[in-house]
Amino acid sequence: MSMARATRRSGITLALLGVLGTLFFWVTDPYYGPVSHRAADVHSRIDWRHVLFLVRGSPDNVVDAANQMTFSTAIGILGSIAILAIGIWLVTRRTP
Repeated sequence: MSMARATRRSGITLALLGVLGTLFFWVTDPYYGPVSHRAADVHSRIDWRHVLFLVRGSPDNVVDAANQMTFSTAIGILGSIAILAIGIWLVTRRTP
C-alpha cells in the first residue's frame, strides 16, 4: 500500500468521523436540535431533560441548563468541523 493511499484512507475516516460528530452534537442539543425535541406528542420526542441530567446533573432551572449545554454543543460542533476539514484536506492533497 502506498503512502498516498494510506493518507487518503485516513482522510476519508476523519471526514466521516467529523460528519458523525457534527450530527451527534446537533441531535443531542435541546435548543437547536431536531424538531422531535419539541414535538407535542410526549412519546415521540427525545427526552432532552435526561440528556441535561447526564451532562450537568440535576438542573435547578431547565432553561439555564439548556443554555449551558448550548455552549458545549458549539464547542463539539466546531471540533467536529475541524476534524472534517482535516479529513477533506488529506483526501484532496496531491502526492509529490
